[in-house]
Amino acid sequence: MIDADEAKAIVLRACEASSRSGERFAIQSCVLSEHRDYWVIRANSEDFVLRGIWERQYVGASAHLVRTTSGEVESVGSGQSVEQYLHEQYDLTAAGGQHYVLVCGIDSSNKVGVIRLRQKLGCTLQRAIQLTSAATRVWLYGKRSTLLHAQALLQHEGIATSIQLQAEMGSAIWIDHSVWHWDALKSVLNRTEAT
Repeated sequence: MIDADEAKAIVLRACEASSRSGERFAIQSCVLSEHRDYWVIRANSEDFVLRGIWERQYVGASAHLVRTTSGEVESVGSGQSVEQYLHEQYDLTAAGGQHYVLVCGIDSSNKVGVIRLRQKLGCTLQRAIQLTSAATRVWLYGKRSTLLHAQALLQHEGIATSIQLQAEMGSAIWIDHSVWHWDALKSVLNRTEAT
């Protein structure tokens, strides 16, 4: 296992190698991840870390992750938390090459459910029936965290769904974190209405 000192040295070498000006870097913090599989290391310029000179602060990376088994380094961008990044990595591992999909929980024979779906999505009855039919019950695919958010939006509207792992996505539509509110999700689900 890579120890903390080795992990810090790996990150400092990587930061200094990527610096065009030959700047020196210092470690701000180094902690072991909850699953003990990564060292989570925050580093920045020596001027910022040791002297507090804000103008010398580098931005763009939230942290560097050093895999405890191999010393491999991954960088987490400033737009994402380390916890979120690690969760997504664990989700990918759990998927084992399959895809996370959001599946309709309403059967096409459930007339009340189909009508509620039509009303909530503002689509035609034919589209609602299509969305609940066995052939097109897989609606969306993407990262598990994105699908969990979409599922919560649908649940708030009284629309039952489940998240599953499947080898094939069928006619499912890819979504990412840009689909974060009801109107955007409704638009995605209505996207293929004309087909």
